[in-house]
Amino acid sequence: MTSTGEPAPGGGLAAALVDHAPIGATAEPRLAAVISEGVRHPGKLVRGRLAQTVGSVLEVEPSSVLRMATAIEYFHLASLLLDDLPCMDDADLRRGRPCAHKTHGEAGAILGALAFINRAYALMGFVLAGWPRHTRIQAQAGLDACLGWAGLVGGQARDLAFSRSERTTREVGRIAVQKTTSLLWLSALVPALAGFATPVELRALRGLCLYWGLAFQGLDDLRDLLTTSFDAGKSTGRDRVLVRPNLALHIGVPEARRRITHLLTQSRRSLDALGHLRPGWSRLEEFQRELEHVAAPLVATGQEAA
Repeated sequence: MTSTGEPAPGGGLAAALVDHAPIGATAEPRLAAVISEGVRHPGKLVRGRLAQTVGSVLEVEPSSVLRMATAIEYFHLASLLLDDLPCMDDADLRRGRPCAHKTHGEAGAILGALAFINRAYALMGFVLAGWPRHTRIQAQAGLDACLGWAGLVGGQARDLAFSRSERTTREVGRIAVQKTTSLLWLSALVPALAGFATPVELRALRGLCLYWGLAFQGLDDLRDLLTTSFDAGKSTGRDRVLVRPNLALHIGVPEARRRITHLLTQSRRSLDALGHLRPGWSRLEEFQRELEHVAAPLVATGQEAA
């Protein structure tokens, strides 16, 4: 990142995460380590890649989309650092590595999350600065809704309070929408607004992200129940111990599998509907295929919870 905070030109999303990381030569070592490890092991970059694909369909200027995608991945990285803390999910492992708070302390993980959030908002600010006022306000409202009390933050709060709630199926779904779907929708929304997607396209995109997000969370719930930490690359079995919302625990593994299969059918229908609106939306097919590929072994019969 340049001295003005603008992203350096060139490079793909993985490179951008490293290049624009919120650290400098004189950063405190533990903070620098949390941030450096986060950007060098970013996972599959699903949300950032989704933003880039939506931007490409609508022919948004690539460097602008790269800023959006980088910011969204920073929001996601921050959420993971916070989710893993002892006061949250109390996890030991993330992406096959010890969680940041295990290696660099809780304070380092919290400050690293704040650094990512701060940089993410800065990047989004550069993107939105030149937008028409009405579109900029739409994007700012989307950021607030997806990340704040109605979205990611509120979903985590409900997740933590689940054991004290009535533990209804509706509450399990509501938490999944807030915690998982909201960031997927933000990933599509901002580039869609930049590319002046039609209201019909925005509604269809939102429905697609809803089905994807619920299926993604359902699969994560199955994985927490059915796989080892080694196989999953992160701590598993936590939902049962901590009494957290988990679709498979709540309605049973067979019914959870049926529901996930239905969600994937619905997402494919939404994707087909988008394709009728604009042929370029077929580029989103890769995300549908990835999700179906991840789902295949988990929704197959014969693997039950211990």
